[in-house]
Amino acid sequence: MDVPVLVVGGGPTGLAMALFLARHGVGTLLVERRTTTSPVPRATHVSRRSMELFREAGLEEEIRRAGFEVVREDDPRLRTRPERHLPRVVLQAASLAGPEPAQVLETGDEELAVPGPCAPFWCGQDRMEPLLAKAAARHGADVRFGHEVTGLWPGEDRTRARVRDGGTGRTYTVDARFVVAADGARGRIAEGVGIAREGLGTVAHRVSILFRADPGRWARDRRFFMCMIQNPGFDGAVMELNTPGRWCAAVDYDPARAEPDGSYSERTCLDLVRAAVGDGGSDARIDTVFHWKARHRIAAAYRSGAVFLIGDAAHLHPPSGGYGSNVGFQDAHNLAWKIAAVLGGWAGPRLLDTYDEERRPVGKATADQSMLLDGVPPEPLGGSVRCDPRTLIMGYRYSSAAVLGASPGPAFPPAFALRGDPGTRLPHMWLRTDRGGRVSTLDLCHGRLVLLSADPVWAAAAARTAKETGVPLRGHHLAATGGELADPSGDFPRTCGTGPAGAVLVRPDGMVAWRTVRDAPPGPDRAQDLITSAAARVLALPERAAPVPGPPRLSRITHRRVGSDG
Repeated sequence: MDVPVLVVGGGPTGLAMALFLARHGVGTLLVERRTTTSPVPRATHVSRRSMELFREAGLEEEIRRAGFEVVREDDPRLRTRPERHLPRVVLQAASLAGPEPAQVLETGDEELAVPGPCAPFWCGQDRMEPLLAKAAARHGADVRFGHEVTGLWPGEDRTRARVRDGGTGRTYTVDARFVVAADGARGRIAEGVGIAREGLGTVAHRVSILFRADPGRWARDRRFFMCMIQNPGFDGAVMELNTPGRWCAAVDYDPARAEPDGSYSERTCLDLVRAAVGDGGSDARIDTVFHWKARHRIAAAYRSGAVFLIGDAAHLHPPSGGYGSNVGFQDAHNLAWKIAAVLGGWAGPRLLDTYDEERRPVGKATADQSMLLDGVPPEPLGGSVRCDPRTLIMGYRYSSAAVLGASPGPAFPPAFALRGDPGTRLPHMWLRTDRGGRVSTLDLCHGRLVLLSADPVWAAAAARTAKETGVPLRGHHLAATGGELADPSGDFPRTCGTGPAGAVLVRPDGMVAWRTVRDAPPGPDRAQDLITSAAARVLALPERAAPVPGPPRLSRITHRRVGSDG
């Protein structure tokens, strides 16, 4: 087989990668050694930023039907439609049965207050993975479960992989222009291509118990995102899952409770669950028990030649805060448009270097924040301090050659702000269409560069730039009334910091690539020169050079074997 991109690993991050690539029209083969998607929830929180990415990919409504929309605790929909909504509140209590009142530890109001086109959702991995797999296949990706990479040989301009079909035992060869390693914490591709991993290693050993039970009146009346429970028989967390009456209890592993083989017996698990529920006669039934280790590990590089790391293969940290899979989704989204641009001929190869430059600082900073939330002191983490949760979710900042004029500083700025600064997510604003509907500013970005301005000179100049260079670029004049799109509020110049006659250039991932602040517009030729120069620099193209669309030609393959996928 010959494919533009081979994705190794069919967990949530790998499946998202296949979906995003397919949406860009990139031929993609995904192989996963497991025979099915995950049967257990594991990752559950789909953040507001991740939902923006899946909205772009056409999955927002499917996730809405499969999960709970996360809302404020005082949202009236919790009373009118409790089966579709979950309050973003973390509680602390002695048990789920009460009767003493619970203490509120966290409300999550910060995330919910950030303007955006869609809400966060609570949707278990057992529901998310099938949605992602079906959507990726629907858009043209070749998704193969039960297929395992057993050898990988990077070449000068192609990479060869040997894949075994677990069902038939047949072995076949895949030649790919790029390989994306989404093979998770146990994957061996990173090691095979010489990428070291750094970090504190294993910091905790934990047990998750999935169970079914009627938790009592208290938990039904006071629903929660998570409840931290502490009593003589249980010290851990309980979460509601998407299936009614199904819950997850997580505790630190205690060797004194374990069987000789190190596992927890069903009796032990029932004792823990009943202690958490607060009812020794509870009808609880154990579904699944799995042991796992919380680890802190960051890849020293996210790229080696044509091989890229995403998700847990690149960054590993405790699930505290629910950031793990969401950071992986952002990895995939960032890399997908860049691969599509290079394969499509409208970006230079240097653009791919910016994946590591942008995502590795975010991955490391997120891992450190998760460690702090998990109770690890700041000293082993280089003195890291807790930051605003909004910054982790969508306030991160990129600094790379694909961002012009970004302010120097860390990936997580000290104060949360989305105001159109280069390297940050474009602020969300609702715009009115000429047919009376509405779209978010973020809805305009898929598959192309977008130039937004309240002055018409920029949209016209962007159209000429696109025609002359072949770069997929579209300009929008956001007037108060009239035109294809309108900004009835007139707030765009203030919200995005352009001034009345400036503009922002936005990348396909919704991140601001360039901004010019102006009180008066430039002339048409000057506007076009500025746009052409900015686009060429962002895309690593020679200025004024016209891209040549089409996939790269297959050349002679020179390989060296580097290892196999675990």
